[in-house]
Amino acid sequence: MSLVADLLFAMKPRCPACRRGRLFKPYSVSVVEECSQCHAKLGKHDVGDGASVFLIFLLGVSIVPAAWLFECLVAPPLWVHVVLWGFVALGMIALILPTVKAFIILLEYRHRPGEWKKN
Repeated sequence: MSLVADLLFAMKPRCPACRRGRLFKPYSVSVVEECSQCHAKLGKHDVGDGASVFLIFLLGVSIVPAAWLFECLVAPPLWVHVVLWGFVALGMIALILPTVKAFIILLEYRHRPGEWKKN
């Protein structure tokens, strides 16, 4: 599979084994214990905080230069920066974290296929 196809798949988080069952519990980024469709054991493959590390780097590379550019162009008071970039960061986290976590689980499934037994 290509990187683009993997990222598109991760945007709609599904079981990497059957690609039909849900990967996360509803309204959460906690991995379900077992796939509802193929009964693959997904719970033991939770990546924990691994996705957060990638997200920190991504947010740091994108938000810090944007905030600096905004400061140079507009020069707003400090409270505007706090409110604006706080909401931008929280919004980006809510949108990107599930995709990054699903992508890491997909890579783990692809590179360690023997550990996903249904028993």
